[in-house]
Amino acid sequence: MLRRWKCTVCGYIHEGEEPPENCPVCGADRSKFVPAESEEMNLLHDLIANFHPHSVAAHFPSGLVPTSALFLLLYFGTGHYGLELAVFWLLLVVVAVIPVSLGSGIYAWQKHFDGQRASIFFKKIGLALTLLWLGLVAVILRYGHPELLITGGWRTWLYLFCLGGMLGCVMLLGHYGSKLVFQWHGQHRA
Repeated sequence: MLRRWKCTVCGYIHEGEEPPENCPVCGADRSKFVPAESEEMNLLHDLIANFHPHSVAAHFPSGLVPTSALFLLLYFGTGHYGLELAVFWLLLVVVAVIPVSLGSGIYAWQKHFDGQRASIFFKKIGLALTLLWLGLVAVILRYGHPELLITGGWRTWLYLFCLGGMLGCVMLLGHYGSKLVFQWHGQHRA
């Protein structure tokens, strides 16, 4: 008879007679698995019990950086200054939220993954720091030179490089985040 086993580190659910040797999501060993309770929770209880601040904070940059890229493309297509100004304000919000996302991510890593020294966590931390650095450079460039995109020159190219790098960072952060959260789906279906 198949039983359900829950990883106490990341919440992965395994179905089998015994828990797996290692969790396929976080790498925790078999001792971290307990029999899963089949108790159904109501929506409010589930939201309170499973609220993760990092998930909320991480989605701000993931949504605002691509929006900034879209507004920048629309600015180049229309020349409307309001779109370029919106890019600057969106970047300010992203730079302000990254430390919250990074801090909550490190906290979640320690709490939910027992600080497992897996490369995926170090990649995510490195990408978040790169995103912060690129965002700071972009904001400083744009703040110091409001006509940056009109005047051209090396500052413009550096600004555009930073924005492109930020877009790449959030795409990779989303990719690695989805590997952590959804990796078990493919294994669960097989």
